[in-house]
Amino acid sequence: MLHTIWILCSIVLIFFIILHNPKSQGFNNQNQIFGATRTAEENITKVTWVFTSIFFILTIYISSSSNV
Repeated sequence: MLHTIWILCSIVLIFFIILHNPKSQGFNNQNQIFGATRTAEENITKVTWVFTSIFFILTIYISSSSNV
């Protein structure tokens, strides 16, 4: 069960990393004009950090509980 959650988390994490556009951070004036774009980037960053944390916690837990 944990392996399935771990795999799904990694797929979602890959999706959000690909979705994240770091080039838009250099244009502060455009981001202030288009506030929704800036908010969306902040939300994507937060979700990426959440899934990164979940991924690493599951990785540590699965590796420590393995019987190998």
